Amino acid sequence: MRRLVVAALLAAPAALAAQASIEGRLIARGLPADLVQQVQRIATEAAARGVPSAPLADKAIEGWAKHVPPARIVSGVQLFAGRMADAGAAVRSGGLSNPPGNVIVAAAEAMGGGLAADEVRSVVRAAGSAEEAAPGLSVAASLTAQGLASKQAVSIVVDAMQRRRPMSQLLDLPSVARSMHDQGMSAGEIGSQLLPHHGDEGATGRHGDRDRPNNVPPGPDPAGAVRP
Repeated sequence: MRRLVVAALLAAPAALAAQASIEGRLIARGLPADLVQQVQRIATEAAARGVPSAPLADKAIEGWAKHVPPARIVSGVQLFAGRMADAGAAVRSGGLSNPPGNVIVAAAEAMGGGLAADEVRSVVRAAGSAEEAAPGLSVAASLTAQGLASKQAVSIVVDAMQRRRPMSQLLDLPSVARSMHDQGMSAGEIGSQLLPHHGDEGATGRHGDRDRPNNVPPGPDPAGAVRP
């Protein structure tokens, strides 16, 4: 009990500093006092659940800059706080016991874009570190936003991570998919081309890399080695 009290006393200054920082940012951006208080209350409650508070302030500031009515801003901030709480739980169950805020935000945005909690966990497990988890989640969300099924998008990202593709290749996947779309390919065809083991004949009727568009990363051969 004594250790818990000491820990709470040590954490209190940091929590108060965070609240003051959020309040100062919101006031500096011109948000009215009652809106500042509501956003700060949501952020305080969210922080108690391990949810980073700064992104909630960002969400409120963004809404105010776009002239969104205060009631809708509060509703949006509350919704995002809940989504980040769910995202944080998914990230932690994926192996990151103390994820940084950017990973939780990336997971929340990915879930808002259509990824399920188990798909977030798959990306986090494949990444193995916070440094790779955040961009991996963002890439999966970007591919999903381009029309790929979330399962396909996650499989593409997980495969790239498991094969230890350079981060530059991982981050380039959305632009590769966009290029393929510009060449007239459907979302299903793009997913089939980017998925591992796509060399087998699939729904598109293609074989191997014969019809691979420019800039698409090479796929694995039957033995698992990467073709040059």
